Amino acid sequence: MPRIAIIGAGPIGLEAALLARQLGHEVQVFEKGRVAENILDWGHIRLFSPFGMNSSEWGRGALARVFGRGALPREDELLTGLELAERYLIPMSQLVELEGRIHEQSQVRSINRRHFLKTAGIGSTARGAEPFQLLIEHRTDERVHLADVVLDCSGTYPHHNWVGDGGQPCVGERQTLTDAHYRLPVICEPEFGDRNVLVIGSGFSAATSVVALANLAKRHPHTKVMWLAKSQSGQGIAAGPITRVPNDPLIERDQLAAKANELAVVGHISRASSPESKANPVVWFADVAVASMTPTQTGHDVDGFHVELDWSVSQRLATDGENLPSRITVDRIIANVGYRPDRTIYEELHVHECYATQGPIKLAAKLLGESSSDCLAQASHGADVLKNPEPNFFILGSKSYGRNSNFLLRVGHQQIREVFEMLKGGKS
Repeated sequence: MPRIAIIGAGPIGLEAALLARQLGHEVQVFEKGRVAENILDWGHIRLFSPFGMNSSEWGRGALARVFGRGALPREDELLTGLELAERYLIPMSQLVELEGRIHEQSQVRSINRRHFLKTAGIGSTARGAEPFQLLIEHRTDERVHLADVVLDCSGTYPHHNWVGDGGQPCVGERQTLTDAHYRLPVICEPEFGDRNVLVIGSGFSAATSVVALANLAKRHPHTKVMWLAKSQSGQGIAAGPITRVPNDPLIERDQLAAKANELAVVGHISRASSPESKANPVVWFADVAVASMTPTQTGHDVDGFHVELDWSVSQRLATDGENLPSRITVDRIIANVGYRPDRTIYEELHVHECYATQGPIKLAAKLLGESSSDCLAQASHGADVLKNPEPNFFILGSKSYGRNSNFLLRVGHQQIREVFEMLKGGKS
């Protein structure tokens, strides 16, 4: 049996490790933080999809045999990230099958082929016959771990995108914002109540922040939200920024989209003088870029931000001649602009990537060819699309989708199955 190294002890890495052990493989899991570290970071957020879609049959079966079926969440239950971690992922990590095989606080810094530079042995059997070398950093110590198969299940969170126009940092962004600004914060009274808050982003994460802030404004009426989000392509302002799925089976997702769109449309900046808009806590700045940002300070403490806006990207408003603000001042910034894969750990390997999404090229091509924008329509495309020019190196889970945000955990579970079937057949 090949020696398998798994990067990441999150929902895909743990499921892969458990199935590997059930199939008799030698496996070691390396996690840079705690088990389920990334999910715990946004643990206050409730998932749209039910537990049955976010867990595997082999994972549920293993936990039921140890703790009883009643200890598991119902398959139709909508869990928060914290509940998914505490009731499923962490208990899974404690199963006897994985005892001593999960290494927390152990970050994979680099992977290569033993004795081979990146430019050497291209496509040769000799290169593929050598084991992978993983450079592991555990607190202040480093060591090398050898493996025959590597599954990169490290995901994309918290490797954030940037706020600026075209995806690069805007002027001052790297000096002004910290990693915390790009995460999903707990919308609490001490931090956000009666503040001017800028939310940047056009997806469901930003919608979650905006709706939570609007709810906070009911108790703290001086709370104001400025939301910078793109309008939907080919749709008018009346459609709002969030795309809704017709007859959406995920009820809470549809309710969130509907509420966020309502807040945005009522508060669209072109309607700023209407009584309805004035009573609305949200102002929607559609199709505007952030040109620069700088902190404002009282003494040594940052107490707000000046944000310069670029309206040249908004053809709709530019031609309407609206009196648009070129600068806003806010107390808080939430940059829910999405995440991207960190590819630095496999720079010494042969990985064929999509130039647009940065995911494995074969899978990216399949995803770009799909017509539905609904993530529920996504399905696994077989293990062949996960293969790289580097034999036995696989990127699984959300990282395999690169910058495509349509990934579902159930797709990751299918990927795990398919890769192990491929390994069994010796076709990697």
